[in-house]
Amino acid sequence: MGRSIQEERDYLVARSADHRRMAGRARGAPQRALHERFAALYAARADALLVEVD
Repeated sequence: MGRSIQEERDYLVARSADHRRMAGRARGAPQRALHERFAALYAARADALLVEVD
């Protein structure tokens, strides 16, 4: 069985936060940019789930 919408959103928010932390620890600009991009994508997907539920 899959995750509920709330569980999925919580997961996406947590992954976004993980990537923001990784961006803060990144040694170079390319790695930092990649983690910032992943963080933004996870956050956007979490926001989209809220729209789908409403």
